[in-house]
Amino acid sequence: MYRVKYLLNLSIRFHSTLTPKFNPWYDYRAYLDQVKTYINRLNPYIELDLRSAALNWDYILNNENLQTIANNIKQRKENESVDIEHILTLHRDIQNLFHRIEDKKLDSIQGEDQIKLKIQDLYNHAIRIPNNTHPDIPIGNQEQARTLRVVGKKPETNIPRQTIDQIGQELNLMQLENMGHVSFRGAYALFGDFARLERALMYYAFEKLTQNGFKMVSVPDIIHRGIIESCGFATRGKRSQVYQLDYGEEFGRYCLAGTAEMPLAGLLKHNTFRKDELPLKLAACSRCYRAELPGGKGEGNLYRVHEFTKVEMFAVTTNDEKVSQEMHDEIVRIETSMYEDLGLHFRILDMPTEELGLSAYRKYDIETWMPAKEFYGEISSASNCTDFQSRRLHIKYINDNGDEQFVHTLNGTAMAIPRMLTAIIELNWNPETKQIQIPKPLRSLMGNREFISKSSSTPSTQWIKFLS
Repeated sequence: MYRVKYLLNLSIRFHSTLTPKFNPWYDYRAYLDQVKTYINRLNPYIELDLRSAALNWDYILNNENLQTIANNIKQRKENESVDIEHILTLHRDIQNLFHRIEDKKLDSIQGEDQIKLKIQDLYNHAIRIPNNTHPDIPIGNQEQARTLRVVGKKPETNIPRQTIDQIGQELNLMQLENMGHVSFRGAYALFGDFARLERALMYYAFEKLTQNGFKMVSVPDIIHRGIIESCGFATRGKRSQVYQLDYGEEFGRYCLAGTAEMPLAGLLKHNTFRKDELPLKLAACSRCYRAELPGGKGEGNLYRVHEFTKVEMFAVTTNDEKVSQEMHDEIVRIETSMYEDLGLHFRILDMPTEELGLSAYRKYDIETWMPAKEFYGEISSASNCTDFQSRRLHIKYINDNGDEQFVHTLNGTAMAIPRMLTAIIELNWNPETKQIQIPKPLRSLMGNREFISKSSSTPSTQWIKFLS
C-alpha cells in the first residue's frame, strides 16, 4: 500500500505543473497513456492543439504480443528501423526507476527527470509501430500480390501504340519538354481538350460519388506536418515524399499535402460522433504534391509526377472490423464501376505486406493496362486503416453502451488524373484518323462530342534560348 501511495504522490507532483486537473491511476500502462499531457507540452504540434496519440499501451507492452508485433514490423519494408525490443527495454527501465526511487536508491528529483526522458523516448519509438496486418493478405513484396478479379480484356493490336506524350504533341494539346523555365523537371501542362478531359474526369467522379452518398469537401493543400504524420506519412528523412515549406519557424511546420486523405482526416481531429452519424463518407478533389523519384522510361512521363490532380474518397465507420471491411469493399466497388464504364481493362489486387504503408491494415490496388508501354500501372488504391489514424487524431464515436471508441478510417482513389488520362488517351487513339474517341460517360461533359482532334486554336509553345 505504501508503494501505491508513493507512486501516486510522485505522479501527482510530476503532473502538478502540467495540468490543473489530475485523476490518480494505479496501473502503469494507464499512467503512460495519461502522460500524454507532458509529451504534448514538448512536441512540435502544440500550436496545432493536437494531443499525443492514444496508443494501445496494453497491447504494445504485453510481452505475449512481442513476437506478433516484431513479425509485423519485419514484414513491412518501410518499418525495419522500429525496434520493439528497445520499446520493451524502455518500459522495464521506467519501472526500474520507480523501484529505485521507492527504495531510496535514487534521488526522487533526479529519478523523475530520467523517467520523463525515458517516457518521451518510449513514445517516439512506439508511435512508429505500423498498424496490425489483416491475417489473409499475402506476405512479401509486390510479386506476391493476389489477383482478386480481372475486368475486361487486354487490347490487342499489331500496330505499336503511341504514348500520351507523342499524341499530345501531335495534337498540340500537351507540353512536357522545356518546362524547366516554368517549373521543375517532370512538370507538364495540358491545353484545350486535354485540359477539358481532365475536368470531365473530375466531374464524372464527383457525380458517381454523390450518387453513392459521398459529401463533397473543398480542402486546403497546405497542412500542418502533425496532421500528415498522424495519417502515417513521414515528413522527414530519406523515405519521405513530402514537400516541406522551408521559411522560418512558422512555415517550417507546414507541408504540401500528398493526397486529400490528409486534410480530410485533419478536419475530423478531436471529433466525437454519434453512432447514427456513421458511416461518414467524404470526397475531395485536390492538387497532390509528392517528391518521388521518376520510375524510368518504362512507365511513361505522366506516370510519376511531382504535382497532379486527384479525386479522393475518405470514410469513417464504427470500430467493428466487419463494418469497416464492408466499407472497404464498397469503395472498391465504386472504383470498379467507374473504370469499367470508362472501358478500361484492369485487375484488382490484394496487396502484400511490403506494399502496405504505416497506417494500412489491408490495401487493394487497381492496375490498368497501359497500352503504349505495355504494363499494368496502378490507377487506384483503397486502404482500411482501422483505428491507426483515429488514435493519433482522436476521432471517436459513442457506442451503444455510451462509451467512446476510436473509429475506423478508410481511403480510396476515385480518379488519379494523369494516369487515367494516359490509359484513356493511349487506348482510344486512332493513328489513322489522328483522333481520340471520348468514352461515352464523358461525352456529355465534353460538349456531346465523340472525338478529340487537333485544334488550330491551341497556341503552339516553343522554348527560346536567350543569348547574353
